[in-house]
Amino acid sequence: MEISFNTKITSNIDELDAAIARLEALDGRKAEAGIFGGFAEEKAMWQEYGTSRGIPARPFLRNTMYEQSAKWTKEVGKDVVAVFNGKMSPNSVAFKVGSLMAKDIRKTIDAGNFAPLSPATVAKKGNSKPLVDTGDMYNAIRHKES
Repeated sequence: MEISFNTKITSNIDELDAAIARLEALDGRKAEAGIFGGFAEEKAMWQEYGTSRGIPARPFLRNTMYEQSAKWTKEVGKDVVAVFNGKMSPNSVAFKVGSLMAKDIRKTIDAGNFAPLSPATVAKKGNSKPLVDTGDMYNAIRHKES
């Protein structure tokens, strides 16, 4: 009885080099989401941390980060594999996760699980939904990549 094996290993170094170059293009990239600049940013900070003038903390940014960061990490992991395999551009990874982060911040606000508004505030604005009055802060939620 005889058993024999014939093995041939082939590789394409150029293909591997290209995949590594795509991964290197991700190095140093970052995505941010939130409210950047203007009066809306000030209002966001008052809401996020509360004030000594009676506004209780309504941490919509921190809550989103705590609740969603594992999802964002998993999504980026899949995207890095896609970049390695040449199915996604390095430039689109930060844009995609930044968009997802901004969307999740809005979802947190929409869920409305925050300290209730004071009766005077409810009477003034005509509803009891925290963090949404004129919509300028909500509409100022953006993402940016670098």
